[in-house]
Amino acid sequence: MILLPTLTVAFLQLPQGDVAPSPTPSAAVVALDVLALKNGDELVGRITAELDGYVEIEVEDGATIGVSRAMVREVRRAAKSAPSRASAVLPEDTWFVLHDADGASVGWLHASVTTLQDGTFSVNEEYEFVNGTRRYQVTIRCTAAASGSGLRCYFRERVSVPRLSRQLAAVDPLASADRVEDERIVEAVARGDVLEISRLDGRGRATRRLPWSPDATFPLLARALARQSGECIGPTTMFDPRHEELAIRKVDGGGARRLMVNGVRQRVGEVSVTAADGSAVGVREWVDASNRVLRRELAGPALVAVPSTADSARAAVGVRSIESAVVAEADGRFGLWVPSPAWRTASALPPGHLALGCDVYAADVRLSLLEHLEADTQLQTAADAVGNWFSLLHPELEVHARFGASVRGREVVRMEASDARNTTRATLDVIPHEGAFLVLICRAPASAWDELSQDFAFVRRTLELDRASLTPEPTGPLREERAGRLRPPAGPLPTPSPARRVGPAEADLRVRIPR
Repeated sequence: MILLPTLTVAFLQLPQGDVAPSPTPSAAVVALDVLALKNGDELVGRITAELDGYVEIEVEDGATIGVSRAMVREVRRAAKSAPSRASAVLPEDTWFVLHDADGASVGWLHASVTTLQDGTFSVNEEYEFVNGTRRYQVTIRCTAAASGSGLRCYFRERVSVPRLSRQLAAVDPLASADRVEDERIVEAVARGDVLEISRLDGRGRATRRLPWSPDATFPLLARALARQSGECIGPTTMFDPRHEELAIRKVDGGGARRLMVNGVRQRVGEVSVTAADGSAVGVREWVDASNRVLRRELAGPALVAVPSTADSARAAVGVRSIESAVVAEADGRFGLWVPSPAWRTASALPPGHLALGCDVYAADVRLSLLEHLEADTQLQTAADAVGNWFSLLHPELEVHARFGASVRGREVVRMEASDARNTTRATLDVIPHEGAFLVLICRAPASAWDELSQDFAFVRRTLELDRASLTPEPTGPLREERAGRLRPPAGPLPTPSPARRVGPAEADLRVRIPR
């Protein structure tokens, strides 16, 4: 299960007006040479030497290959044009405060992009956060050629426990007072078609080799390139040093969203990471028109970064807070995760009800407990009652489709509705829940349905249907499934507090099924 954090729009400081997402820099076009071999293969890059019996070509990953003239069928100079991503890479130096799923500040992050005169550049991250009784310190560095091809990466993770509980919230960059539990260093260097990986931990050093292609890269590097260029990187092979594995990933920097920020409708860029099957990986970034990161995810809802400064990022730990990423029903029986910064939680709802609103599109999500059905009511009968109730509540919308579906492993009935002019659309999910039923309604203008459909899918995918599940599932740095030997965190993850129980709202919002 992938859980994503909420972004509190009050923190988004964007230019006024409906601003376009980060512009795509005009990529410089480079002419590449082609070395056609007699066996049908082609090597693409820059020819660095051409003698009577020997040709040398530097391919895009920086490796130089020498080929005998007897193997060459044809040499074509400047025969292939390709965009150079080097023009899209600009220096960066940003600081963030890290917040957990409850919105509490638990750490800091320093991210930077450093460029050199020869066109090579490095993407760096250093961050520290507290999870339960453990302190995590992580350093990641990726180096790339001028073409954007990944050359090497370095990853270090240190897990420690402060000797005194009061030291958890203290600013101690070196964690000098901590007792180190685990530490590992992973280094990977691309050498032609091989990635050489070295791992150092408490058990010693281990090395291995994995296949590597000119298109392969590292996730941190791909995110920086996608964010700055507005391009889509992949799908391609990426080596994730955190989990020490190769995986097919795609990083799309061309996404865009409209948000309501300080009462003004804004348009911002969205960078998302997806797996080979198209599923979200749980890492997104939102950027303004100047490529400034407004909010980003490190580990789904368990770790979200909010912009800060070098002077205040560390000082904000344990002091600053943002809106929780999850909203629980007043009695703590079920909950909703906020899908994106376009959404806000509704207040003044009685027990048994939750709601999210998207002001920029006048869309809403409602989750309500059906309290007036007999205990032995069948799912199809409950769906009939919900359809009748919905028709009375929204006479302008007509249910035109009904079919079986699945939500969080439970068989549900899903209905689709729209008005006669197809200006508004809605879906209704009737979900069995503890001997009763929940109804989940997602409603939005038809013109915004495609953009918001991913948010609606996220709500269904992360719907929390029992009290225990309202403790966030660890992802990213907190997940228990590791390729390495680090022990999983033992401390409790932040548990969202149930929403304050409120009295009846101005309008009676309880779901009453017509007889």
